[in-house]
Amino acid sequence: MTKDFYITDNRIFDPLHQFIRFDELEKEVIDSLPFQRLHDIHQLGVTYQVYPGATHSRFEHSLGVMQLATSMFEILCKFLRPDIFLFVPRKGSQEYFYWKKVLRIAALCHDIGHLPFSHVAEHDLLGEKGHEKMLKKIIYSDHLLPILEKMTQREGYLPKEHKDDFVEDICNIATGNIQGSWQKIISEIIIADFFGADRIDYLLRDSLNTGVMYGSFDFHQLIEMLRILPLDKEQYCLGIDSKGMEACEALLLSRYFMYRRVYQHPAVVSYHFHLRRFMKEYFKDFDFDDVDQFLKISDADILCDMKKISFSKEHPQSLEARRVLFKEKRFKAIAVSEHVDFEQLQANIEEKGIDTDKIYFEVTKPFLSEKDLSFPVAKELFSVKPVEAFSEILSSIPSTSRNWIFVDPNFQSEVISIVESMSQEKVV
Repeated sequence: MTKDFYITDNRIFDPLHQFIRFDELEKEVIDSLPFQRLHDIHQLGVTYQVYPGATHSRFEHSLGVMQLATSMFEILCKFLRPDIFLFVPRKGSQEYFYWKKVLRIAALCHDIGHLPFSHVAEHDLLGEKGHEKMLKKIIYSDHLLPILEKMTQREGYLPKEHKDDFVEDICNIATGNIQGSWQKIISEIIIADFFGADRIDYLLRDSLNTGVMYGSFDFHQLIEMLRILPLDKEQYCLGIDSKGMEACEALLLSRYFMYRRVYQHPAVVSYHFHLRRFMKEYFKDFDFDDVDQFLKISDADILCDMKKISFSKEHPQSLEARRVLFKEKRFKAIAVSEHVDFEQLQANIEEKGIDTDKIYFEVTKPFLSEKDLSFPVAKELFSVKPVEAFSEILSSIPSTSRNWIFVDPNFQSEVISIVESMSQEKVV
């Protein structure tokens, strides 16, 4: 048997998960500059301009993801089917504690590569999966690598055969860059689009802090019913016991309503549109390869500079700053159903002769794909069937995919009229 260093007196009280415990070396990760910086990275950008309570940060979210991921890991390794018995490390073995440790550190670090205001300008400034590239750079920097190497040197903390792979395993699990079916399971515990601890925690935490209770669901039942299930003779994935189907349906409904009510609230989308434009200019000469410089920049720095710029009328970004901070001439964000011919809509609006700097069009992707909603369900006598055999709700929840038009308030009535005439829906 290997000692579980997870047993410790170090703890932080969290409004969602109560006491979150961690050992001395995990504490060093939490106390490090990259992790402490997350105190100053808002989880929901400037959503607090619409929902004043939404001032929570990536710091408490990351702790919550570690807590949830640990609970999920323990359940998945406890309830084993005969056909996956040899696939999962035995509880109490060195393999068991090694992957539990990798999981916990990866969960802690999964968001340390975020730009200020989280996802608002990530795609524009860092490209596809940009914060994951920064995550790896930060882990291998002088801020975290010595702490992680200390874990490999502590006697009895990690099995000798895995010490050389520890840091790389953390990076791969946190980003989903994995090889091997077991590693894929560990990564999915954190970042899977449906069952991932990241998604579960942000829905619950965002709901709590915005006061929008649509995000609440029975996550205890969901975790209790999680299972590792076979796809074929050599492939395994996260699935659910059929007794947990209601919890799965509640999760998806919560996600749907939170997107409609919070994440895609027109005012929230508008604020983030202006903030994104401000940040693109703000960071145009920034060296994102310099980890030390990256770690010095947080929401507070940008807000401080934005406020100074807002009072400098001659500054080219002054109006954009005032739009974010003081709502001055903020563009109207108009949602357009995915069923509307967006190209034809653009053409109809452009015929009105609105200046090109007074209107912008944005195409977005759906938040869930059919692949995300396809997972196995375990029934009696060890049978495994696709989720479609158990739930009509999952396949019938409408898409939250929307395209957006951002328009100067002086022209919003004209644009709304055109949108409504094409969609037969009243714009709110």
